[in-house]
Amino acid sequence: MIKKNLDLIIVAFILLAIIMYEETWELLEEFLHLIFEVLHNLFEWVELGVEGVVDHIFEFLHIGEIVEYLFITERHGSQFVTFWFLMTLIGLGLYRLGKHLPRLYGFLKQKVLVAWVRRKTQFQLYWRPLSQLHKAAVGVVALGILFIASFFII
Repeated sequence: MIKKNLDLIIVAFILLAIIMYEETWELLEEFLHLIFEVLHNLFEWVELGVEGVVDHIFEFLHIGEIVEYLFITERHGSQFVTFWFLMTLIGLGLYRLGKHLPRLYGFLKQKVLVAWVRRKTQFQLYWRPLSQLHKAAVGVVALGILFIASFFII
């Protein structure tokens, strides 16, 4: 039942988000804040781990004074190496994601088109055989539902 009517459920949620736009923006803002906070904490955690590994590698290799001067193992030097290492990993991830996005877009476009044609056909098959009286009754019921729903929104 849900899989069969998933397109209608998605459209209902989109319409609800448009009608209740203030709550939608507030919820989206809080969700994005949470995501950025979690990503920042994850970045700091990974950065400290990679920084520790870099420090241990520099100490293990017993590098000379010239190389040690180039790669200062103080906090700033190891943070510099860590930052660019993590930016390289993030860039690689975004590149791979970018390669898959056109295929995903085409897949979603195909699904939306199929759902639109199926629902339009179902509506036409339902609407055409109705008499004028039944068509008016359906219109009045739809307007009544919208009128009653407006009281819950306000």
